[in-house]
Amino acid sequence: MEIISAVFTERGIVIPAQNEANSLYQDGYGSLLTDSYLLTLKPFEVLYLVERRKIAVIDEENHKKLVFQELLWKFSAEDPNFWTRYIVYRDLRERGFVAKDGPGLGIDFLVYERGAYGKRMPKYQVYTIWEGIQDSINNLSEILTVAEEEQRILRLAVMDRRGEIVYYTLSEIKFNEKDGDTPKPCL
Repeated sequence: MEIISAVFTERGIVIPAQNEANSLYQDGYGSLLTDSYLLTLKPFEVLYLVERRKIAVIDEENHKKLVFQELLWKFSAEDPNFWTRYIVYRDLRERGFVAKDGPGLGIDFLVYERGAYGKRMPKYQVYTIWEGIQDSINNLSEILTVAEEEQRILRLAVMDRRGEIVYYTLSEIKFNEKDGDTPKPCL
C-alpha cells in the first residue's frame, strides 16, 4: 500500500487528494470539510496513521517531512494529556473499534461497535483517567448523565503506570422502595 501524503497547515492536518481522503474517511478517520473535499485529521489520528506508516506528514511552511517524535512534541505542547489520549485511541483502534473525538465535558472518545461506523450512532463514550488520580463523584456523575442522555454506555479507560489500559463500565445503581421496605438493588 502506498503511503498517503498529509499536509500540516494552520487549519490542522489535511489530506489534499480526494481519493485518499475518501479512503481514510470510509475507514473512520477524520472529518470532511463542508466547503471542500479536504479531510482533516485529529492529532491522535495523525499520530496513529504515521505510526502505522499509512500517512506521511509534510509541513506546509518548510516542506519538511515531520516524523512521529516531532508530531508528538507539537501535539503534546497543545494538550498536556495528549499522550494518554493517544495510547487509549491506539488501543481502541487495535481492538477493531472506530473512535472519534469526544464532544467535550471530559469525554475523550465516542466509540462505534465493530462494523457499525457509518451505519449506527456510537455506542460508547470513553473517559480516560490515570490509575491513582482522584476524580470527583460529581464529575463522574455529570459525565454519566451526558452518556445516558445520548443513550450511550460510559466506559472508563484507566491507565496504569506501565501504560496498560483497563476498561470499566460506569453506571448508576437504581434502588426500588416499597412501602417502608429497605431499598434493595434492582436485578
